[in-house]
Amino acid sequence: MGAMGVTKTILATAVADGGTVTVGYPTGTTQASLTGSTGGEVSINDGAGGLWKQGAGGFTVAFGASNITITNDSDVAWPAQATLAASFGETDINGSYNLTYPKQVQDKVATL
Repeated sequence: MGAMGVTKTILATAVADGGTVTVGYPTGTTQASLTGSTGGEVSINDGAGGLWKQGAGGFTVAFGASNITITNDSDVAWPAQATLAASFGETDINGSYNLTYPKQVQDKVATL
């Protein structure tokens, strides 16, 4: 399953480990549609590259009413003027999208 939404921004200042950056919601998404999502990724296009997963050792998110706050938990600073691309991943099978058909497929595959 692909990302539920992707947003890009150029970092005006460096984002230290433990620092935050605020981004807008990807087109077609809202606080309600992304809250509870998992499997997000952040990539930094600064020539050295870098890809971090949502969670400990990568990044965490707080979905506010009008924007998303990303906290850098990667143990490295994200440099100023780099392009940050953040994808907000999938929901769990029993999450907000209540994907009953894929759950049935998952259950069937698990018995193979």
